[in-house]
Amino acid sequence: YESDDSCELFFTDPQQLLNIFAELEEQNLSLIQNSQETEEALDEMKQTIETTKAKMNKETEVLKSQITSLESQISAEEEKSRELEHKSKMFSYGHYEGDGQEKMLELLNEKVEEVYRSCIGDNEANISTLQMLTNIENRLEELFEHIEMMPQEKVELAEKAKEKERRLKLREEKREQQRLHQEERVRKALERAKADPKVQTGKRLVFRSKPPEVQKKKTDVVDKRNEEDEELAYYFS
Repeated sequence: YESDDSCELFFTDPQQLLNIFAELEEQNLSLIQNSQETEEALDEMKQTIETTKAKMNKETEVLKSQITSLESQISAEEEKSRELEHKSKMFSYGHYEGDGQEKMLELLNEKVEEVYRSCIGDNEANISTLQMLTNIENRLEELFEHIEMMPQEKVELAEKAKEKERRLKLREEKREQQRLHQEERVRKALERAKADPKVQTGKRLVFRSKPPEVQKKKTDVVDKRNEEDEELAYYFS
């Protein structure tokens, strides 16, 4: 067993401890600074990832919308193709032969020319039906592009105005139909009023348990004339 006096001290000068502590402090400060820089870089990377993710989601939604639009257009074109194929088969199989086919083509040309006149103008160059359809399609594409560049509020107001105009037109057509129907009823009422009343002749068939009603014949005729007089008075009063 050795006494404490025989052990040598590792540090012979207090400054040695101070130097070691100072060196450790510098290392800690360096590590803290590196940690802060790494954390900042990590935050920037997270922000970049979030921005890129949001951008990709937006682009994905745009692509999905474009895909849906293209699918709708494809469906519409396929429907047109089926209709044209059906019509071509009808022509090929002879459903529209001779004068019937020519008449249908003339009606089709008139309808196309009417639409062409409304969209573009008069067919002064006397172009073919196919060329008129091509020009109409090009004009529609121009109008669609122009609508897309217009303010949304203005487009909505125009749509509402057109919808209101369409409803007014339908209401006027319904009123015209009712007026024609009313005139037809008046005409028929006048014809019934001018016509001689039909009086039943011969003996009326009755049940054996019910007595014959001779007086009812004249009463029916009078009631019928009264109904016609009331109807005429309602229409012309």
